[in-house]
Amino acid sequence: MSRIINTDGIVIQRREAGDSSFYLKILTAEHGLIDVTARGVKKQGASNAALSQLYTCARYSLSISKGRYYINSGELIKTFYSLRLDLKLFALASFFSEAVLYTVTENQTANDIYRLFANCMYMLCEKGCDPEYLRFIFQLRLMSDLGFLPGLIGCRECNRTESKMYFAVMDGSFYCRDHIDHSYKCYEITDQMMEAMRFVCLTSMDRLFNFRISPRALAVLCDLSEKYMYFQTGRKFDTLDYYKGIE
Repeated sequence: MSRIINTDGIVIQRREAGDSSFYLKILTAEHGLIDVTARGVKKQGASNAALSQLYTCARYSLSISKGRYYINSGELIKTFYSLRLDLKLFALASFFSEAVLYTVTENQTANDIYRLFANCMYMLCEKGCDPEYLRFIFQLRLMSDLGFLPGLIGCRECNRTESKMYFAVMDGSFYCRDHIDHSYKCYEITDQMMEAMRFVCLTSMDRLFNFRISPRALAVLCDLSEKYMYFQTGRKFDTLDYYKGIE
């Protein structure tokens, strides 16, 4: 016997399922990642066709039968269609999706990550934010929300903070000049950069995009957070390499 659930979600992956249907990966706050079948949506005039589009945010009514989710009906909240008109922005959205697909557990609560993904997509699509600004925020906040919070208090050995610190991407620790571990890959960090990292990791979601950083500092923070993400997940993301290769 099937049952019905209602949940907000965003389609972050879509695959062919025969001549008329799609298999979807939908990111939700309450249930994490779920596999959903959108039956018959390729047919002309299909009522749920819009609900099965990539990067559609909707309030879904899903039926569950034998452990499988099916779209019953839904109400559109937001479509990020304009991303398809810009190759670089679409590539960055694809990286966000790949990172979520790899790191988020299926059928478990993912409220923070759902909000992070949705807000980054909105800022990317509607507000015209610098893609690198959003990449830095996404990479570092995703790691923090997954439990890989860097040691933001100060030097790992003495808790001291200085105008220049060193961040080790292998373990997420900061070091002062007296305790820097040269066996680690370390980035030199200024006061401004350390404050930006603290802000991204610790501030509330509704204030997450309310900081400014110089272009030079942002370039370092993007690379730093990318390497930190690599060491915490043990994975390189092909979509990120593709995004970085676009002029």
